[in-house]
Parts: sequence; structure tokens; C-alpha cells
Amino acid sequence: MYNVYWILRSVTPAQRASAALNRIGLQHRLMRAPRSLATGGCAYALTLRERDLGRASALLSREAIPPEAIYLRLSDGTYQRIGP
Repeated sequence: MYNVYWILRSVTPAQRASAALNRIGLQHRLMRAPRSLATGGCAYALTLRERDLGRASALLSREAIPPEAIYLRLSDGTYQRIGP
């Protein structure tokens, strides 16, 4: 289950981040960010498993693709901010 939402400001950094994750074989989805998590009008989210967050964070940091925010989707459907 993809329960981590890595929020990005627009489609271009989201596509770059997705390509980087694909290169290392890390499973994820690229989607429009849920409205409640969007920091701007056209925010996107990479969703991934919580166990993969460390690898994804290290890679995207090296690739200079910082998140606007990182959220964890809880079992009750709410979101908890866990990153910048």
C-alpha cells in the first residue's frame, strides 16, 4: 500500500522525481496531489510505501528534487505531515 505522499510543486519536478525512482526500481505512483495536501494550484504527489521513504528521500535529495511536504496517510484516512 502506498501511504507516503511526497508533494511537489508542479508536474516537471514530479516527472523528474518519478524518472529517478524508476531508475532504481522503486515502486511508486505519480498523481495529482489530493486537494487537502496541495500547497499550490497544480501540486503533484509521488506516492510510495513507508518502508521505501529512506531510499526515496536520499535519492531525491541527491537529485536536488526537494518536497514541498511529505505526508503519511493514516489508517483512518487522515494525513499526518512528517516532512518539511
